[in-house]
Amino acid sequence: MFHINKEKLGNLDAIEIKNDILGIEVQIIQSFGALINKLSVNHSPFSFISGYKDYNDLIEQHPFFSRSAKLFPFPNRLEQGQYSFLGTDYQLPANFPWSEHAVHGLLYNQAFDVISTQVNDDSAGVTLRFSTESLHSGYPFAFQIDVAYLIDLKGVLSCSTTLTNLGSHPLPFGDAWHPYFTLGCPLEDMFITMPRCQQLELVNDFPTGQSHAFDEFAKPTSLAYQTLNHCFEFNSKEPIRLLLERSDRTATLEYQQDPSYRFMQLYTPPSEPSLAVEPMTCPTDAFNNQIGLLTLQPTQSSTFSWECHAKYTAQ
Repeated sequence: MFHINKEKLGNLDAIEIKNDILGIEVQIIQSFGALINKLSVNHSPFSFISGYKDYNDLIEQHPFFSRSAKLFPFPNRLEQGQYSFLGTDYQLPANFPWSEHAVHGLLYNQAFDVISTQVNDDSAGVTLRFSTESLHSGYPFAFQIDVAYLIDLKGVLSCSTTLTNLGSHPLPFGDAWHPYFTLGCPLEDMFITMPRCQQLELVNDFPTGQSHAFDEFAKPTSLAYQTLNHCFEFNSKEPIRLLLERSDRTATLEYQQDPSYRFMQLYTPPSEPSLAVEPMTCPTDAFNNQIGLLTLQPTQSSTFSWECHAKYTAQ
C-alpha cells in the first residue's frame, strides 16, 4: 500500500511517496522548484534520479546544479537575458554566477503549493501548483503551472505539466525538465539506446539553425568516454523513447517523453556518473531564435508529459 508523508529537508518542505513492501520511494522538494530528489524501486540501494543528500548539499553546495529542476519559461540559456515579444523589449538577469546569460528560467528554486494528493491500491500521486500575476519585470505574464507526479506499483513515475495563461495578453514560453538519471554504477557500465533524430548544431552552446542526422545511439552504446551536452530534435507523433541499461542487467530505466516535447538535451556532468535527459519544447535561446517557441493565448492551457520506468533486480 502506498502512503504519502510530509517531510523536511532542512527548512524546505518536501513530500515522500512510499510503498514499503515494494521498496518504492519518491521524494519531491516542493519548496525548491517541486524537484524530484529521489526515485527508488524494489529496495534499490541507489536512487535512479540523482538528487541532493541534504539541505546543505542543495542550498550551500549546489544551488545552481539544477538537478531535476522545472525549467520555465525557457530551458538552458537566454542570451544576455534579453528578448523581444510583440514589439516590447524585456530584460532578465544573469541569475547564475558562472554565466553572463539568463539560465534555466525562473521556477527552478520557487516554492510550490500542494493542491491535491491521491492514494489507491495501484498508485499514488501529488499535484503541486505555482501561480503568479507577474513573477519578474522581465517576464511580466500571469500564469499558473500545475505539476502532477504519479508512481505506480511497477515503478513507473509519470510527470505532467499543465500551463494556464491567467493574463489578458499572449504568453511566450518554453517548458522543460532537468532530471539526472543514474543506474548506481560508473558511466562505462551504462548503455544508452535512442531513436534516430536530428542533432542541432551549436556554436558556444547556442543553436545556429542548422542540424544533421544522428543515429549513434540507435543501437545500445556505452556511455564510457562520452562527453555530452547535445541537443536533439525529434519529428514524431509517437512518444520518444530512450533506454538506459546497466551492463550487469541489474538495473534499467525506460524513459519516454510526449511528442509535444520535440527536443531533448543529453548532458553528462563531469562531477558524477549520471546522465541528464532533458525533455524540452524548445532549445536554447528560443525567445530570440524562435525555434520551438510556443505562445499561449489568454485562458488557454497546454499540457506536456514525460515518464520513466525504473527496474532493479538484486544480485
